[in-house]
Amino acid sequence: MGNKYNVLIIDDERSFRELLEILFSNEGYNVFMAADIAVSQRIISEKKIDIIICDLVLGKEDGLDVVKWCRENSYNIPFILMTAYASSATALESVKLGVVDYITKPFDMDHLATMVNEVITSRKNENADFFTELDEIKGKSDDIKNVKKYIMDVAKTDSTILITGESGTGKELVARAVHRLSNRASKPFKTINCSAIPYDLLESELFGYKRGAFTGASYDKKGMFELANGGSIFLDEIGEMPLFLQSKLLRVIQDKMVQPLGAGTEIKTDFRIIAATNKNLEDETKKGNFRSDLYYRLNVVNINIPPLRERKEDVEELAKHFLRKYAVLMDKNISQISFAVMEAFKTYPFKGNVRELENLIERAVAMEKTNRLLPSSFPAHFFGNYENFWTDKTPDLEKPVDLEKIVENIEKRYIMTALEKTGGNQSKSARLLGLSGRVFRYKMEKYNIR
Repeated sequence: MGNKYNVLIIDDERSFRELLEILFSNEGYNVFMAADIAVSQRIISEKKIDIIICDLVLGKEDGLDVVKWCRENSYNIPFILMTAYASSATALESVKLGVVDYITKPFDMDHLATMVNEVITSRKNENADFFTELDEIKGKSDDIKNVKKYIMDVAKTDSTILITGESGTGKELVARAVHRLSNRASKPFKTINCSAIPYDLLESELFGYKRGAFTGASYDKKGMFELANGGSIFLDEIGEMPLFLQSKLLRVIQDKMVQPLGAGTEIKTDFRIIAATNKNLEDETKKGNFRSDLYYRLNVVNINIPPLRERKEDVEELAKHFLRKYAVLMDKNISQISFAVMEAFKTYPFKGNVRELENLIERAVAMEKTNRLLPSSFPAHFFGNYENFWTDKTPDLEKPVDLEKIVENIEKRYIMTALEKTGGNQSKSARLLGLSGRVFRYKMEKYNIR
């Protein structure tokens, strides 16, 4: 049953954890175990857990706090709660938190295994995407938590959504998540990039046409609005849509009627519009480039995705996700990203946002010959040569700075770079930096470099 599913067992009794480990290993699951909340949070953060079996009482800790933490951090993982201290109040609270089932100790092990299998099967057959869609949007920052919260709040409604953010931030990923978590999930999701299609073709792509409507129209063709009937249509880069089409789009939103080119009658349609743009549409309306009435129609719900440079705490998770993805695709045994590379990620501007990070990781995986991504596998503009690791530029002293801290950071990075270049050889690294072995070891200890 569970060869590709991961189960996390949280219980402060070691013998009981090991008993459940044997049970679910025999059922074919990958089993992870934790005795307390801190360890469980680390495992949940690092692994893709499919179901959690958690004791209510974890020593002095409350198992429900794990459930609350998961919900607060947008981990939509099903919980089965175990307890020897059943009470109606606890049962009620667990239900409110979304715990899928509640089992009282002592219990029959086969019954628990059946319960877990049923939850997994239900998730797989009824709505396999519901829990996984949000997991595809990687990040632990407050910004990404808010994005996920907005998605969960509005997915089941039919409100028009405008997704804003710079190019490469993942607007289409958010749009797909909204659709797949909506009541329209079983119906079509159609996407069209308004900036990628010439204006004279965009109209026919959206509205369709009848045979003979124009030169070359040798057959009837349904437009995207008609093809999206019952589902959702994603209008990417809506800010690039020409004004004459904006007026037609406004009518479609208002009336839910579409008239193909060359047709004498309109067609009734039912779809949800999700639009996206990297422009400030409010500014575009002031410039006369975008209709204000259409802007207000589209901007019923706004989901803004901040640029990656403003949420650097998401970079590590994203980088590891892309590493796993491309290591599998390229059949390479690469499982780690070197410390020096991760440190460089913290200061890299990522002007291309998540898309640029993904491209960097893909290239590095293709180039790498070891089992971890080293600086040498990244292009010069990202990491640079050792001698040019930092660019010479006039520092901005408009605000007070901590010069000592800056110097420490530079020292630390040079030491890490030297260690990377020498394969961790401390003697060679010390010589490369012009330091004695004793001073080099002192600085490694000072900066906690291992």
